[in-house]
Amino acid sequence: MSSVNTQVGPKKQFALLPKVINGGIAGVIGVSCVFPLDLVKTRLQNQQIGPNGERMYSSMVDCFRKTYKAEGYFGMYRGSAV
Repeated sequence: MSSVNTQVGPKKQFALLPKVINGGIAGVIGVSCVFPLDLVKTRLQNQQIGPNGERMYSSMVDCFRKTYKAEGYFGMYRGSAV
């Protein structure tokens, strides 16, 4: 019967600072991708319905277009710094 060596070499431990930096970068990327979608979702949920049943936005794409036209590119990220 042969013996198989199951020992693994020493694991390389990463320092705390690179982990924190990588986590911060991942968080910024995640927020920059998700925030415009969340903004549109919130605006669709909070839109006022007029007396004749008309809505301000007809769809998510319509909300994106109107927000971009009225507030520009950075309007999609208004409030994200908080």
